[in-house]
Amino acid sequence: MLRSPGGSTRVKHLTKMSIAGAAALIVLNMSRPSPAAAPEWPAAAPTRDDGTLSVMTFNIKGLPFPLAHGRAEALAEIASRLRKLRRTGRQPDVILLQEAFIPEAKEIARRAGYAHVAIGSGIDDPVAKPGDKADSFVHEASWLHGEAVGRWIDSGLVILSDHPIVKTRRMAFPEAMCAGFDCLAAKGVLVAWIAVPGRGRPVAVADTHLNSRKASGVAIARANTAFARQASAARAFIRANVDAGTDLIFGGDFNIGKDKARIEAVRGLVSGGREATESVDCAACSPALQADLAAIRERGKDKLYYRSGAGRAMRLRDLEVPFGTQNGADTLSDHMGYVARYTFS
Repeated sequence: MLRSPGGSTRVKHLTKMSIAGAAALIVLNMSRPSPAAAPEWPAAAPTRDDGTLSVMTFNIKGLPFPLAHGRAEALAEIASRLRKLRRTGRQPDVILLQEAFIPEAKEIARRAGYAHVAIGSGIDDPVAKPGDKADSFVHEASWLHGEAVGRWIDSGLVILSDHPIVKTRRMAFPEAMCAGFDCLAAKGVLVAWIAVPGRGRPVAVADTHLNSRKASGVAIARANTAFARQASAARAFIRANVDAGTDLIFGGDFNIGKDKARIEAVRGLVSGGREATESVDCAACSPALQADLAAIRERGKDKLYYRSGAGRAMRLRDLEVPFGTQNGADTLSDHMGYVARYTFS
């Protein structure tokens, strides 16, 4: 979620929003290290054909200063840990990142050795539909809370893959589908079709980050209206672009929580699908893994929905939390990155 520092007065909101915008623009215009100066990172390992596909979702809190500080170091550590997983052959085949706003966040792909990358919507991308100016929701937009001032940073969505990405589609939510400071980001949906070894047709993997609730800075009712509209648009986008015969994994930071209105809004988001943390049998899991998965379920934000397509069935085999409490996850992000491993039979 795109966060705003606290503040109860209009002056504080305006000042902090201006600082955040300026910082975001500075970050977006920072040049990346030149190839000659950049260190060498390991190339992607050969793609495996072991009948499985592992997918991680991870909100990495790659926010620009002053919305967050010390992120470059934390993001470098995330990349380093993914590199270590690769050295032992335990890296996720696919990673769905959220809040990968700043260059250091997007650099994780190269540092961790992922050869194939898809990027979500940018600030200049067209939106799903412009919205009706007569819509009372749009009419009541507050620029003091980041609305109706345009998008200042991209979607923050990135998909990394060891397997080839053969096609992508992306969409951005319009102003009629965002609330509060979330409107400053080009949030939406990113879909990548991935050529998984042994599968006759590509697997569709989608990434999203829906409107935050309290952190949006506006009334919960307004934030929930935006959330419901985004969920509906995401559902329609997936149905229009991913046919029923295609295996689908739809992950990300859904910002659902325990809000009953939000739970209802995402019902049937993936037709005929299931959610990974609610589907796995973890009776034999270690106490640490059980605790991490319980915390992820309790928070109710990070999800991996999945649906089997035609041909061999895609089934959830197990879950892993390489960025969990036992690994100092709280020093790296405000979310835990977890992996779902699927088999095809």
